[in-house]
Amino acid sequence: MSLGTDRGAWHADPDFGSDLWLLKQGGKVDGQTAAAVERAVAEALQWLIAGGIARSVECRAERNGKSRIDFLATITRPDGSQAKIKEAWSVV
Repeated sequence: MSLGTDRGAWHADPDFGSDLWLLKQGGKVDGQTAAAVERAVAEALQWLIAGGIARSVECRAERNGKSRIDFLATITRPDGSQAKIKEAWSVV
């Protein structure tokens, strides 16, 4: 599964999927979209904290053009080491 998995993509659970997909359904990138992407990514990765796999999750996103948001999620493991996920999200 990716952070962009379509909401409702799994027949057994209509709530399964990413809020990033819901943002894409809005069809536009505006001044609020980067903040919404940050929240959606951070929320999608909260299970890592709940499961003891990560100590913290942070996400930074910025608008890149008319239809793209670049984001970087930083996952800090319990031992202090970090993993990074760098992606581009687009409404197109």
